[in-house]
Amino acid sequence: MAGDRLITPDEARQMLRQIYSADGEINLRDVLRRNASDPIRPFTEKGRLRPGTLLVISGAMLFLLIAIFLYFSIGARG
Repeated sequence: MAGDRLITPDEARQMLRQIYSADGEINLRDVLRRNASDPIRPFTEKGRLRPGTLLVISGAMLFLLIAIFLYFSIGARG
């Protein structure tokens, strides 16, 4: 395949089949784990998964929003 021409849909399907057949098992859990991990250093020295910065910040923001909601809906009555 030359780099200066477009590929046909059949060629794209064939390339995707080759890519996915090379991977023995595509598991949803592994895909989610790979996307949630830190892109620079996905594992710690002990081999544990290191969460991504965006995931940690999103979780902290969600916790803060829930705490604020509960404070103003339940705590402000007293």
